[in-house]
Amino acid sequence: MDKRLSNKKTLAQIFFFTGLGADERAFSQLEVQTSLPKIHVAWLKPQRKETLPAYCRRLIKHYKIKNGDVLIGLSFGGLVVTEINKLIKPALSILISSVSTRKELPLLYRIAGRLNLHNLIPKSSLNKPNRLKYYFFSLKKPAQKQLFDDIITDADPDFDQWAIEKIVHWKNSKRPENLYKINGSSDRIIPVRKASSDFVIEGGSHFLTWENADAVSEIIRQLLEKNGFETKK
Repeated sequence: MDKRLSNKKTLAQIFFFTGLGADERAFSQLEVQTSLPKIHVAWLKPQRKETLPAYCRRLIKHYKIKNGDVLIGLSFGGLVVTEINKLIKPALSILISSVSTRKELPLLYRIAGRLNLHNLIPKSSLNKPNRLKYYFFSLKKPAQKQLFDDIITDADPDFDQWAIEKIVHWKNSKRPENLYKINGSSDRIIPVRKASSDFVIEGGSHFLTWENADAVSEIIRQLLEKNGFETKK
């Protein structure tokens, strides 16, 4: 390997972008064995009427994200990773339980955006666990429900409301280069039939990073190696 390329790989970092209403605990079960520094992005508070591209520019500046870094986005974090690809050139982008273009969003989300149906969701309900959310996330085990409850309760409803608006009105039509998608075959929030996925985990739900952490970790390891980054099994 060219020494200059090797140095660039050494300087790279991995940034983890979590999902709507979630934090770094959503990635807590992943085992990504690499010497690259890992940074879990905590969502910044959106400014009034801030666009998603403007928000991504702030994230890049705040976290010093640069060309050649590795970006991993879960759910809403995948949309953010896709938008960041328009502003810099990551070495590798990986989306988990997510989409890379508007056409991959479920039809219901797109209709909600056209009719502004998302405005009917009470902000007060966004950080409250309930059985309907358990159903959509396919949560059955007590440990999964407890983790989900803790994450949702700690979420910022103002951020969630802003992010939902960005999701249903998202316009991206082009998939970035060197971007890979991992989806679960039983995802009720981002159905795999709506995603041109590179990796499909059979039986996997939207909670892939927790329920199928071993499989997701192995795919990430393979993609890192494929792109010239050293890893350990």
